[in-house]
Amino acid sequence: MSRTGTALLLLNAALILLALTAVHRYLFRRLVKDVSHEGSPWRRAGTGLVWLLSATTAVLLFAGPAEPPFEIARVLTPAGEVWLPLLMYLTLALLLGELVRLLLRRGFARRAGTPSPDGPDAPGGKDPSRRLFFARSVAIGAAAFATAGVAAGAGGDSGAQRPGARGVELSLPFTGLWRARNSPARRIPSHGTELFGSSHAIDFIGVDDRHRTAGHRSWRTFFATEPPELFHSFGRPVLAPAAGTVIAAHDGEPDHEARRSQLALVPYMLGQAARVRRGANAIAGNHLIISLSEHGPYVALVHLKSGSVQVSAGQRVVAGQHLANCGNSGNSTQPHVHMQVMDSSDLSVARGMPMLFRRFREWPGGPGGDSRVRELAVPDEEAVVEALPAPARD
Repeated sequence: MSRTGTALLLLNAALILLALTAVHRYLFRRLVKDVSHEGSPWRRAGTGLVWLLSATTAVLLFAGPAEPPFEIARVLTPAGEVWLPLLMYLTLALLLGELVRLLLRRGFARRAGTPSPDGPDAPGGKDPSRRLFFARSVAIGAAAFATAGVAAGAGGDSGAQRPGARGVELSLPFTGLWRARNSPARRIPSHGTELFGSSHAIDFIGVDDRHRTAGHRSWRTFFATEPPELFHSFGRPVLAPAAGTVIAAHDGEPDHEARRSQLALVPYMLGQAARVRRGANAIAGNHLIISLSEHGPYVALVHLKSGSVQVSAGQRVVAGQHLANCGNSGNSTQPHVHMQVMDSSDLSVARGMPMLFRRFREWPGGPGGDSRVRELAVPDEEAVVEALPAPARD
């Protein structure tokens, strides 16, 4: 990346950090300072809570790129899924509450015959109880709004793919160790949307023996972008998960810079709508679609490395055949293999279908922990998996 691009990313990171600092100061003012008396137990408790939540936000921003031990990551993941959306909803609700606060003050001012609700004689100006009433009404309303927003977001998922559920049987499309992310074993739709047939999709990120996605970290890891070549996934072979016929083979999309940094992800996410408008190729990048029979189902392997696709449309492939290499093309923030099964080869109208993976070893608890062999199952979220050969038959 050019020096100008790096400078813009660092400026973006600085602006986001300043904005987050301002947001937490605003939360303290509206939810603690305005609703409690100085020196009271509520003021002290609220101040401590805001500091704790501010520290939580900072940890969540930098813990992902740091790839902490599995035990810590297992705690931080659900904390991030609750606190970060709650922070967003709470801030929005308090900003809307400023309008409610103004309307309440104007209403009381008219009732009392006060010419200006913002003057020194405005109701609440000399009446601490009325100020507390305004502040607490807005704070309670904002908290209720934020809680309802988080609950509604969680309620949008239809649950997880249950063990024993039926699905299309496939082999894992690789050898070696890979981490499962956005697994349907955690929630459906697994990627938060049913667009492009992705309701039951799963991502696989290559890792080393220590279950790290990359062996190198620098200041760029936390504040900017990184070359995709730093990641263990990049360039690893992607194999056919089953025998079938190639329906579509798209290549030529560039492999772009990787983004582990949460700060660098913000401008990338702002461009998501534009990528969707450009169509399936902009989202999938270099990809393959394989029909498992004459009329489907269809398997998509997505985000492949530019120039690595080795098959073409109409070609028959066998299970385990080397098809392409893992890349970082399309809507991808770090090199990985995105895999999904669909009822149509047209990504723009396809609906996702459940899939089950044949025999594999799974480490659900991090490196050095116990592993288990699973058959016809979906890997757990953040579990590391390794494909195993079918057992020998007598």
